[in-house]
Amino acid sequence: MTAEVASRRGDTPHAAPRPTWSFLTNHPVILIYVTQHPESTVRSTAVGVRLTERATLAILRDLDDELLVERHRSGRRTTYVVRYERLVGMTGAGSPTNAAVEAVVRALISISPEALAASKKRRPVSASDSAPRVGSWGFFTNHMALLISIARAPTMTVRELAIATKITERAVMSILNQLEAEKIIVRHREGRRNRYTVDLDAFRAFRGWSYDTWAMPAPLIDVAARGIRAIGRG
Repeated sequence: MTAEVASRRGDTPHAAPRPTWSFLTNHPVILIYVTQHPESTVRSTAVGVRLTERATLAILRDLDDELLVERHRSGRRTTYVVRYERLVGMTGAGSPTNAAVEAVVRALISISPEALAASKKRRPVSASDSAPRVGSWGFFTNHMALLISIARAPTMTVRELAIATKITERAVMSILNQLEAEKIIVRHREGRRNRYTVDLDAFRAFRGWSYDTWAMPAPLIDVAARGIRAIGRG
């Protein structure tokens, strides 16, 4: 393991604490964890994603209600696996955010250890499963929404960013400060306006991608970074 990777995962004794904010909401984090840890229990998932068992169970129930995961009972043990044929439908069109969700979901399917086996064992993907849909929960946090808005229009004011992301100006200022502290965005003064550039290397190295016992798969982070770059070029 290189020093860079060890630092990113928090393995070094001097590693900074993990930020309290993230680019993904807890629902996709748990979904991704289960894809990487087939037959996960509520307890093991809660430990892995650093949530309480109560919060983890509530999210798993949401994912179960949307047919994205299946529960399996073995004696007194309940485990969860992802329904990949249903996950295919977690896409969207018409906005950069939905396009980013689609790209991340497809990358997740391609790297998940159970995806190929699941495609062979489970029923074929139906039209209802593959139809584009967005869950009742958000996939990205306001931090990602703001980063996407900055990539699209680097000179937007705080007020304009607040309108674009539908959050308060105060929240925008707080998020901008957090992104700057992680060096994910760099602020440049141009006349009476600020111009922001996104540092995708810093985005990939963000400490929040790593948890105590596992890290978000690098291919997913790379896909998200490429999506941000594509939005900026568009």
